[in-house]
Amino acid sequence: MSVEFIFLFLLLAVVALELYPWSVLEVENCPLEGKPKDFNQKSFVAHLHTFLSYDSLGKPEEVERTARLLGVDKVFITDHGGRELKRFFPPSEILLFGWEYQDEKYGRLLKLADGKYTVIAHPNNEKKALYRFKNLYEKHFFYELVDLKDVLQTAPLLPKFYFFLRSLFLYPFLGLKALDFFPRLIPLRRWIDIYLERTDGELKIIGGLDHHVKVSFWEKPKKFFSIPHYAWSFYILQNRTFGEDIFPALEGGNFYLSFCGSQICVVRNRVFVKNRQRFLTFNHFAEGKVSVNDCGKIEKGAKVVAVYGYTFRLGKIYFGLTPLAVFRWDTTSAEGG
Repeated sequence: MSVEFIFLFLLLAVVALELYPWSVLEVENCPLEGKPKDFNQKSFVAHLHTFLSYDSLGKPEEVERTARLLGVDKVFITDHGGRELKRFFPPSEILLFGWEYQDEKYGRLLKLADGKYTVIAHPNNEKKALYRFKNLYEKHFFYELVDLKDVLQTAPLLPKFYFFLRSLFLYPFLGLKALDFFPRLIPLRRWIDIYLERTDGELKIIGGLDHHVKVSFWEKPKKFFSIPHYAWSFYILQNRTFGEDIFPALEGGNFYLSFCGSQICVVRNRVFVKNRQRFLTFNHFAEGKVSVNDCGKIEKGAKVVAVYGYTFRLGKIYFGLTPLAVFRWDTTSAEGG
């Protein structure tokens, strides 16, 4: 096998993976209507672990410092061990105490904000028996639609391996933006279909990091090092409110999952993406139907709305589809009027 052939094969493989994933879509072309609102929003992250968990070495000081650096307003920490860990939890305006545990009836759950909110954790993880969805829930529960650890466990091996090498190579030059490829590994459309089949869209959806630090060095006040770094998951996935404070937004479900810094707003039945003209809006309906348009239109009866960017299109084939945001559409919310 010649060197030229190997080089050509590798080049084609890189091009194919750079354009991953691709899909044939029937897209409604329609004009943009309305004007975007102010993108003054609050952000929060949920489902992460510190050294209070038996399987993580992360420091609360590092979590808080990372949140401040990336502009995250609140961090819902959920260590293993239960409410009794609260006596070890540091006082903070940003960090909020919670825990992850196994409930005999409902399965794997998270408790956020000292038990105020309950989240069904790992509903898409079928490999671990403890995580399997039990199809039992209360209507006030939240549903962890995206869990970053589960993304890594379920993603196809080749794109996952390429993403790792790509990020490793680009990180010294691009910093956190080297992680922008990561959302392409999320099987978002399939997970939305599963969510709707299980819940008919009645549970609020939330994004979780499930971040565990495996290597940690901390020397106060300036020197610290951890793998994986909290900044990586904080950048890849945040929950952002539609212009409200965090707790009212949680109560009303008026927030969205944001990937790699994407910001959206909704005006009546239109989605606008900050600093992006070209995107696709997927409307997911309870009966499994999906409609796609290029003008941000939210269809009547849609239960979940997902927004994607893409690299380019060739006819009806869209390459490099990348999730930007996803939210549960509720016409009774402040943004659904």
